[in-house]
Amino acid sequence: MIIGITGGIGTGKSTVLKILNEKFGFSIFEADKIAHELMSKGNAVYDRIVNEFGNDILKSDGEIDRKVMSSLVFNNKSRLETINNIVHPAVIDEIKNRIERENKLNGTDKFVVEAALLIESGCSKICDKIWYIYSDDSIRIERLKSGRGMEEDAIKAVIKNQLNYEDFEDKTDAMIDNSFSIDNTISQIEKLLEF
Repeated sequence: MIIGITGGIGTGKSTVLKILNEKFGFSIFEADKIAHELMSKGNAVYDRIVNEFGNDILKSDGEIDRKVMSSLVFNNKSRLETINNIVHPAVIDEIKNRIERENKLNGTDKFVVEAALLIESGCSKICDKIWYIYSDDSIRIERLKSGRGMEEDAIKAVIKNQLNYEDFEDKTDAMIDNSFSIDNTISQIEKLLEF
């Protein structure tokens, strides 16, 4: 079973991943972390990005400067599409390879794939179930202020630009409200895992 997890910033996706791993024995694959690995020097994705965008996106150590990269693609749909067409298929292939490897090595058959753009990137196609994690905006704001030191205006701007609950209702198999206690979240997960 492969469960895809998605949700907006500050909704507590990391908490859900931790619960699924520690309490229910799922292996976790985070698309963003895998993308970072694939974009590091010495990888084919790195080479394709540098070939496409030039050496101006590199830091002095030769690694891709993610802030420069973000500024290049921000508000430029063509560049964003180019980077997504390079990174997303590579991430999906790498996740599939890691799932296959883990299954062969350990006999594991319970996996979670977490991606902010799970549906948009096409990563959802490798998942058996899609779960959307959400929380009240006031809770998200508080989590991000205390946990990541973000300013409230910046948080509100990010939340405003992300898809919301209604956008996912017909695209997912389950919605987990992570606005309450961890025990409440565990209870929701337990019900979803009763198949």
